[in-house]
Amino acid sequence: MIVIVGAGPVGCFLGHLLAKQGKDVTIYEEHAVIGKPMQCTGLVTKELDRIMKFRKDFVLNRLNIARVCSHKNYAEIDVDEYVLDRVKFDRYLAGMAVKSGAKIVLGAEVIDVGRNSVVIKDKKGIRRIKAEIIIGADGPNSIVAKKINKIKRRNYIGLQARVRGNFEDNKYITYFGGICPGFFAWIVPESRSIARIGLACKRDVRGCFNKFLRKLKMNNKDIIDKQGGLIPIYDGKIDVQKGNMYLVGDSAGQVKATTGGGLVFGLKAAKILADCIINGKNYSKMLRRMNKELYMHLMIRRMLNKFNDRDFSYLIKLVKGKKVQNVLKESSREYPSKLMFKLLLNEPRFLFFAKKIF
Repeated sequence: MIVIVGAGPVGCFLGHLLAKQGKDVTIYEEHAVIGKPMQCTGLVTKELDRIMKFRKDFVLNRLNIARVCSHKNYAEIDVDEYVLDRVKFDRYLAGMAVKSGAKIVLGAEVIDVGRNSVVIKDKKGIRRIKAEIIIGADGPNSIVAKKINKIKRRNYIGLQARVRGNFEDNKYITYFGGICPGFFAWIVPESRSIARIGLACKRDVRGCFNKFLRKLKMNNKDIIDKQGGLIPIYDGKIDVQKGNMYLVGDSAGQVKATTGGGLVFGLKAAKILADCIINGKNYSKMLRRMNKELYMHLMIRRMLNKFNDRDFSYLIKLVKGKKVQNVLKESSREYPSKLMFKLLLNEPRFLFFAKKIF
C-alpha cells in the first residue's frame, strides 16, 4: 500500500495519479475537512491549465493587470491569472482521487513514520499502519521530511485577511521595500467588494501586517477573517527521497522563492513522482530540470532582498519600458530562466542588478 500524508491539493492530485494506474493508495489528513484552513492567496497563473484539466467553477476572479509598487513608484503589467476558491479546488482534487480509487481518511494525524509503516492517531486511538511507500505531502512541518532530513528548514511567516472594501476587481497589487522587509505584501481581489490582503516576512509579521493595514486605512470592522501559515524557502540541499520515502510540494520546499507560490510546482512534482513510482525512475534525478527553475527563483529573491528603495524605483522604471512590457506579457513568470534571458535581450540595463546576486 502507498500512504500519502496530507490531503492538500498536491497530495490528492498525486493520489489520483497513482490510483488511476491501479495502485493501492490511502491518504491521511489530520484536519476533519478538506480545504480548510485556507493559507494562501489562491492566485495562480494559466500554467495550471497545462498540468491538469481545469474547471472554471472554482475560479472566484480573473485578473488582467498586476501593479508592482515600491515607495512612491509603480508599474502595471498585463497578466491573465486566476483567483481560486481554494476550498472548492481542494475538494475537487480530493474527489478526483476518490473517483480514481484512492481512500482518504480525515481526522487522522500521522504522528510517527517508520521504514515500512506510519503511526496514526484518530478517534479510534493510536495504531500502526503498514506501508510499502510513504509520501510526505504534509506541508512545511512535514513529519516525513523530518525523518528524511536533518537540515533545519527555513520558512517565511505569512499573514492574510479577507477584507471588505472597494477594489478594482481586475487588478492585483504587490508592494516591495520597507513595508515588508525581505518579501512583499499584496492585495488580491476576489470581487469588487472583497479582497485578500496580506504579507509575509521572517519576523514581526504581525507588526508589519498591522502597519500595512493602517497604510491602507483598513480597520478591524473591515476584516471578515484571517489566515496564517508558513511558506517554505526552497533549499536544493533537501533530500526528497530516501529509500521508500518521498517528499512532494511544500514538504519538499518546492515553492517559488520570488512569490511564495507552491501550487504549480507542487502539482508538477506530483506528476513527476507518480511517473517515477509507476515506472521505476529516480525521483531526485527527474526533478533536476524543475529544480533549476526553483533555484533561479531563489537567486532572484536573494537579489531582491538586497534592494533599497532606489533599486526598486530603478527596477520599476525599466519594467515600464515597452519592450519589457511585451516580454512580461508573453512569458510565464513560472520559468525565470527563459524570462530573464528575454528581459536581458530586450533591456540590457537589467544587468545593473547582477551585482546584487554576488
